[in-house]
Amino acid sequence: MNSSRAALLFDPGWLFLIAGMALLGATVLIPAGEDLDEARWLRDRALRVESHRQQRLTRYEEYFAALLERDPALVQSLAASQLNQIPEGQAAMPGFSPMRASASVFPALEPPVLKLPEREVERSALAKLATGERSRLWLIAAGSLCVLVGLLPTSKGE
Repeated sequence: MNSSRAALLFDPGWLFLIAGMALLGATVLIPAGEDLDEARWLRDRALRVESHRQQRLTRYEEYFAALLERDPALVQSLAASQLNQIPEGQAAMPGFSPMRASASVFPALEPPVLKLPEREVERSALAKLATGERSRLWLIAAGSLCVLVGLLPTSKGE
């Protein structure tokens, strides 16, 4: 009587059912998790680009505001670089060659070059199986088979 009661409490089909559900869950959740990670990486990348563009706009706005206010240092710098005119009583820096200097002020306004990190993906063996085209189908089939075996009724021993 005790052996039949123990057999009713523990059915080996539960192990197959749990394993099958775990395989099916991994097949669904792992690719979704990788897609979520990629979306977060793209979002972080876009936020960095936006921040870089905002720095650039801020620098140009500050430069434009200084131009409108006719900042003496800026006007003097522009006269020296754009018109090649140096105020009386001042001299060009020794070794300064106006032919080699760029007349454009924009490179000095640009923020440092933005370096975007590359996405590094580390996958486990299960993740490789769950995301592969063919292996994913086999994983779904194996999980479904395990669920089927787990749901089969137990045999009645004699």
